[in-house]
Amino acid sequence: MHLDRSSTPACRTPKWWTISLLIVVTVVISACDRTLPHQPLTRAEFASVDFRSIVPERFWGDEAPPNLEQAVKKSVDTLRRRFPEAVNATPETAPLSAMLVISGGGANGAFGAGVIAGWSETGNRPKFEIVTGVSTGAMIAPFAFLGEDYDQKLIEIYTSVSQEKIFQLEMFSGGLFGSSLADTAPLKNLIDKHVTADFVQTIGEQTRLQRHLFIVTTHFDAMRPVVWDIGAIALSRGKAAVPLIRQIILASASIPILFPPAAIQWQSEGKSFTELHVDGGVSGQVFAYPSQIRAGRLNELLGLTFRRRIYLIQNGNAQLPYDPAQTGMFNIARRSIQGMLVNKENAEIERIYYLTKRDGVEFQMIEIPNELNADQSIDFDRNNMRALLEVGLRIGRNPNSWHALPPGLRGD
Repeated sequence: MHLDRSSTPACRTPKWWTISLLIVVTVVISACDRTLPHQPLTRAEFASVDFRSIVPERFWGDEAPPNLEQAVKKSVDTLRRRFPEAVNATPETAPLSAMLVISGGGANGAFGAGVIAGWSETGNRPKFEIVTGVSTGAMIAPFAFLGEDYDQKLIEIYTSVSQEKIFQLEMFSGGLFGSSLADTAPLKNLIDKHVTADFVQTIGEQTRLQRHLFIVTTHFDAMRPVVWDIGAIALSRGKAAVPLIRQIILASASIPILFPPAAIQWQSEGKSFTELHVDGGVSGQVFAYPSQIRAGRLNELLGLTFRRRIYLIQNGNAQLPYDPAQTGMFNIARRSIQGMLVNKENAEIERIYYLTKRDGVEFQMIEIPNELNADQSIDFDRNNMRALLEVGLRIGRNPNSWHALPPGLRGD
């Protein structure tokens, strides 16, 4: 059909441009609100600040804590009371010191929650001396740290949430001009609901027993892993501990681009500044301990002998399933990123395994079976998460599910 432009009312063109202009102005104004405020240190200021005096409850994840030896020596009396059998023990009679390492994985954390709850049902779940969590693992770790009484809370979280209870997409205003594609206010509300003052106080009480809960974020300005001693924060920060711990958990789960970074504010010599922290998975999907720490040295400092074991839960598949490639740019990008993340995580797990072999630490791990495709980690589909939880429960109930080798070294 031929359109006779001369017959089109002249008022239509300016009206269309007026509406378009209003839309653009509205988007720009709203985007100003969506851009995250950030007052970073300069490079010179960052190099000169003594963070050990500002926030002594954390350390870089790629180097040993600066006060490690002093902290270990301070724990001797408490550990001697808790583990008298560790005094003058032989490797055969030494008590077990168990560590739980929980990986990232978004909605796939439902699997890890199921493993932990199913494990409790066997009556053989250890009381972990150390628990570490990254990303969705940071959500799970506090509950796993506090023990079996908190299993139902974990199950509730991973069976009741859906995408709208985690984030709200704001692709136009956020993606074009803001700091992220989504608003994580719903996730913040979820964390606030469960990380209460009583919850934090209980973490602090367990920390007095020289048990430790660590959550990993990525310092976005420095692009390095940061390990937060959550129990130390609970004991040292008073009322300020609760909002800080909430912020750390939110930061560890904040996937860059999709979720906004968490801006954490500090002061140094009267100057206020912020740091941006994002998903711990940016620097590593899984964290046990820096390679500069040796388990044998810890026993020497303590004057106690422990048999140490790491249990690692990988909230993902060890390999991507075969999937005939789609040649559109978006599909190529998605598949490439998936492949890089899976291969990077496998390499990190093998690194942890070789550290344990070096240090005489026993290694055990579980991952989502490859027959269950775990590629919907950011969809937060309730049915899929329930399926993952059920698989986790089944696997957690079976003591033979644990592997002494990473997937790439099993040969099966």
